[in-house]
Amino acid sequence: MTRLVRLMLIIFSFSLSVFAILFLLMLLNNSVLSGIILLMTQISERSSWQLAASLVAVFILAMSMLMLVYSIMSGRLRKTRIRETETGVIDIGVDAIESIALNSAKSAQCGIKTAKARVAPFKGDKISVQLTTVLYSDVEVPAMMAKVQERIKKDIERYTGIPVAEVQVKVSRVEAVAARVEH
Repeated sequence: MTRLVRLMLIIFSFSLSVFAILFLLMLLNNSVLSGIILLMTQISERSSWQLAASLVAVFILAMSMLMLVYSIMSGRLRKTRIRETETGVIDIGVDAIESIALNSAKSAQCGIKTAKARVAPFKGDKISVQLTTVLYSDVEVPAMMAKVQERIKKDIERYTGIPVAEVQVKVSRVEAVAARVEH
């Protein structure tokens, strides 16, 4: 998130909280309600105050619309990654990229019992991959997870043509290898 977006979120959150506090005070105390009504009538009678209040209201409305659009557009990669070729357009879905990451992780043969992948947008039209894993106990975690990171990055870039900025691996649990009992 950029600094401008953070600043806009802070200003919007502050103005929304002030409005909520004023609304609660108006509901709980009639003198606050009459004071707000008196303030509004004074603002509507003076043209300079009316202009200032209108600008503040338009600013808050614009901020709320921008935050709404930003929250919708910054969803999960806008669901697909579009690649254009000479013959047409190729739509690569987020689920497909996550499947490639999971297949790469499991085919690296690094002691992964289960894994979940999540793909997120990154700067410069790149993507970030987060892999949450459960490992078997006989795994040398740093070396094997570095191998998994390299494999996922290489496979996604090779199969989709989408540059990968980073691959984060989180080991959530290590489970013992179950011994096989033969009868």
